[in-house]
Amino acid sequence: MNTNNTPIAELNNICKQFRLPTGAEIKVLENISLQIRSGEIVALLGPSGSGKSTLMRILTGLIAPTTGEVLAYGKPLPGFHPRASIVFQNFALYPWLTVYENIAMGLEWLKLPDDEVRKRVRQAVDKVGLEGFEEAYPKELSGGMKQRVGIARAIVVQPELLCMDEPFSALDVLTAENLRAEVLSLWLDHKVEITSVLFVTHDIREAVFLANRIVVLGSNPGSIRIILQNDMPHPREMRSPAFLAMIDRIHDIITNAIIPDEIAAVTPTAVQRHIEPLPYVSPGEILGLLEILDDQNGSIDMFELAQKIGKDFGSTISVAKAAELLDFVDTPKHNVIFTDIGKKFLASDMNERKILFKRQLLSLRLYVVISGMLQKSARLNLDEEIILEQLAIVFPDEDVEKLFDTMVGWARYGELFGYNADDKVLYLDTGQETAG
Repeated sequence: MNTNNTPIAELNNICKQFRLPTGAEIKVLENISLQIRSGEIVALLGPSGSGKSTLMRILTGLIAPTTGEVLAYGKPLPGFHPRASIVFQNFALYPWLTVYENIAMGLEWLKLPDDEVRKRVRQAVDKVGLEGFEEAYPKELSGGMKQRVGIARAIVVQPELLCMDEPFSALDVLTAENLRAEVLSLWLDHKVEITSVLFVTHDIREAVFLANRIVVLGSNPGSIRIILQNDMPHPREMRSPAFLAMIDRIHDIITNAIIPDEIAAVTPTAVQRHIEPLPYVSPGEILGLLEILDDQNGSIDMFELAQKIGKDFGSTISVAKAAELLDFVDTPKHNVIFTDIGKKFLASDMNERKILFKRQLLSLRLYVVISGMLQKSARLNLDEEIILEQLAIVFPDEDVEKLFDTMVGWARYGELFGYNADDKVLYLDTGQETAG
């Protein structure tokens, strides 16, 4: 156990390059300096390709840096960190071994007596709630139970530093939430010997819920954009003003870094401060709603609207929400009513509608962000994968592919930007395709 304030693990000016099969080199990490001290939970937050997992592997000694220094307790780290353990995203269990045997594998390198192995495995099984599953095989377990086995195998060695590489991303939302809270409880209640936790995530809410320090990484190459201190006491309420304010701050750090100043200056209407996801609704459905409103003298009950458009109530709310985001309607109580902008849009010809639709899109921060990214790119276009990564960071609970399709559909209608499906490239609409 670390008895002074010496960092458990430390990186000094780390850079990492990998050589491609072509012989070219790609830089994954650049100038990374980071300390992990006793008594803290640290989150590595960033998009895919920012080197989060590589950073964790360097810090624990699984791989070596290209340049820079890796320390454990103030001394150079010659191999794997002696007091660290890792939980992987994909469970990494041996399918031919039972739960008990998979957990015991974590102790193999320690060469402990059989009775000590049995004692430690029983303790780990008890701490993570695997009683009764000791003789089960991985194929018999749910994803949540498999990850419990991974956590048990990590804590059975009694580490001081627990490292977790997106441990909850492969789980459904409810299972992930439950397991996340249980891991936090193990640490808070000192039920394990772990004094510090380092975890990789792309989920902003997960980082704010768990971490004392949040390391926000940029990409291409991976670098530390900012380190945020999170002093909210546990347990943290996800709906509290302080929690939501921290999420907003991180959103701003991630999105403002990719929006050029001139974009905000030319935005014709006030831009949302927060980024809202788009309802999975087409422009045609929005237009249909406005046509019905016009037939109903500008106002209709939400339940009556559901009957008229032949959709369930939830889908009807989504259509109304989409129109409201664009400021075409208001939705007081259970009613949907026209706004002046909505009336003007419906009364316009096709070209005027597109101009007005584009203007309303640029009142949504999501479109300001994406437009800014496209304007900063060399050819005014970006690969779909890059956009999907950004959407996954900002909207961890959304189906980002459906969100992407919806976003593109709205943008195409407003002639803000287009999409080349063959090349999977999003491009700024300047009157001609720039992709290809």
